[in-house]
Amino acid sequence: MNQVLDMQVIEELLSFSDDGDAELLLDLIQMFLEDGPTKVQSITEGLTAGDFEKMERAAHSLKGSSGNLGARLLQEACEQMQLASRNHELERSRQLAAEIATAFSTADQALRDLRASYQS
Repeated sequence: MNQVLDMQVIEELLSFSDDGDAELLLDLIQMFLEDGPTKVQSITEGLTAGDFEKMERAAHSLKGSSGNLGARLLQEACEQMQLASRNHELERSRQLAAEIATAFSTADQALRDLRASYQS
């Protein structure tokens, strides 16, 4: 999991609670799991339609939520997508959309596993 998630970020989120309660972490994970697929889909739709602004907005949003949870590879891919879409680089955007889909899937599973470890 350390390759997918920056555990220092997770530990920092846990430190916000005096009693070590994982409620904030679990809430952020839940929001990511619910909202993330929509953002990935928006990137794909924007790519299909040639809507660079839609891709940039979705990548920006996903970059923030992935960064909040330490999903650094996804965060970096989203940052690169923001730049590529801002510069209307269609081929680069295609490559990055595939990277984002893969990185999201990996982060999604790692966060589901992390959530399960705190719920048991």
